[in-house]
Amino acid sequence: MINYFYPLEQNMARHLPTLERLRTLAEVARTGSFSLAADRLALTQPAVSNHIRLLEQQVGVALLDRSGRTSRPTPEGEMLIAAAARAAGEIEAALDAIARQRAEIVGQLVLATGATATRHLLPPVVAGLRDRHPGIDLRILTGNTVDLLPGLLEGSVDIGLLTATPVQPALESRLFFRDRMVCVTPASEAPGMASITPRDLEGRQLVLFDRAGSIRGGIDGWLTEADPARLRITDIGSADALIGFVRAGYGWTIISEIVARGDAEAGHVAIRPLDPPLWREMVLVWRADRASRPVVAAALAIFLAHATP
Repeated sequence: MINYFYPLEQNMARHLPTLERLRTLAEVARTGSFSLAADRLALTQPAVSNHIRLLEQQVGVALLDRSGRTSRPTPEGEMLIAAAARAAGEIEAALDAIARQRAEIVGQLVLATGATATRHLLPPVVAGLRDRHPGIDLRILTGNTVDLLPGLLEGSVDIGLLTATPVQPALESRLFFRDRMVCVTPASEAPGMASITPRDLEGRQLVLFDRAGSIRGGIDGWLTEADPARLRITDIGSADALIGFVRAGYGWTIISEIVARGDAEAGHVAIRPLDPPLWREMVLVWRADRASRPVVAAALAIFLAHATP
């Protein structure tokens, strides 16, 4: 009788590294930073350091070069990361096959999007996903499109809900949501103004998304009709903070209507349409070669059912 477990028994005697520690090594190598890796993995920095220390003790060589400003994998580290990626891929394929056999979709789904979409668009979608496929373990990453795109390309992110359509042959995309951008003012200001033009904002204090976000490019393009010398802009990286500054009377902002609607209905701020109009699009993005995975296919079906382009 063939003992299929003989290689596994041999490897277990050698105390093979855990996939969790190998994943930590790969994330440190990708980001070049222990702290960034800790944030992305939802771990503490000491936990990340401990994972790397234990790995290096197991293999007996340094896996990361820490001599520069960033941590980079040594040749041995690159070998181990590549082997771990192959092993993880085989395990993932086996889990997908088992899920198909059981007629139950089980597995992890990694979704990446921005803070605005997480708060205003995702809740009903992920609730529907949970109700339809309770075996899917959902993990949500938040950040700017430029920071989330590499994960999609590398395969560590399954689906992205982004504010820009990436031009990448490996990716497919569908428009998910289109929202009107509006000018938000304190409730007592801008009375009688049916709409706001770029020149209406000259000389006024503005609070806008910082330039790290892709939406700022569209706003800056809309503002080109105004005299740049007369624009007073404070950059902020949070939609909630923008509304807070407007409510406090600090200035006006340009933001998605879905973000400001609740405060406007409560009378805390006023909303005015932009002239010419400006729109914000949320795009569903995924790797073409992963769309057939049961977990990804099931999630895409739920997302597309909620799409309102």
